[in-house]
Amino acid sequence: MDVILLERVHNLGQIGDVVKVKPGYARNFLLPTRKALRATEANKAKFESQRAQIEAMKGSSTRSTG
Repeated sequence: MDVILLERVHNLGQIGDVVKVKPGYARNFLLPTRKALRATEANKAKFESQRAQIEAMKGSSTRSTG
């Protein structure tokens, strides 16, 4: 099953990578924890339109107050 990663997953890939995983791993771990989306054409288009926002949200571990 092909999925689009929404965050970095150790030994799998970075945000935005389309990777092939076993269906059980996607169904039981990646999809329920919202670490990935199924790699359909609609989800690919949706991800590309929101890519900067997702990377900013997942990439920043500290927030500046000011």
